[in-house]
Amino acid sequence: MNPPENQNQPIGYWVKQVDNLLTKQIDKAQAANGVSRSEWQVLNLLSETPSLRRDQLLKNLDVFQDASRLDEIIASLFERGWLAIAAVSAPGTDELSLTDEGRRQHAKILSTQKEVRQQAMQGVTSEEYETLIRVLQRIVANLETGLPSNSDEDQSV
Repeated sequence: MNPPENQNQPIGYWVKQVDNLLTKQIDKAQAANGVSRSEWQVLNLLSETPSLRRDQLLKNLDVFQDASRLDEIIASLFERGWLAIAAVSAPGTDELSLTDEGRRQHAKILSTQKEVRQQAMQGVTSEEYETLIRVLQRIVANLETGLPSNSDEDQSV
């Protein structure tokens, strides 16, 4: 239960809290599998799409990590034998995919991930979850359309 002084915090506070706690819980749970939340996200994205270029991975994951961190994750997954180059269309545009071992590891890691999801969603109905997602999507859309063309301006919320 949250201390009473936190009850009236704005949405930004709660969004950051959820993200921070998800990362901590996922990292803790996945430590036994030797992966972090960020590594899990790359594995999971590649399990959902047979092959992706690095720029496509970054586009899907840029809210979580920058290009440099993504490169570290890709290198680590290559070293473990979990990733392979699926196709080379031009220099620097290699398509990445999971190897058979990567798919086996993903299945094992997914099982742990489901436990974290179950913990996070205790007491939350599917209707509440769907409403939460719709509201957050609406807030994102509202804020994206209101951004000034000059991204250097202070956008404190």
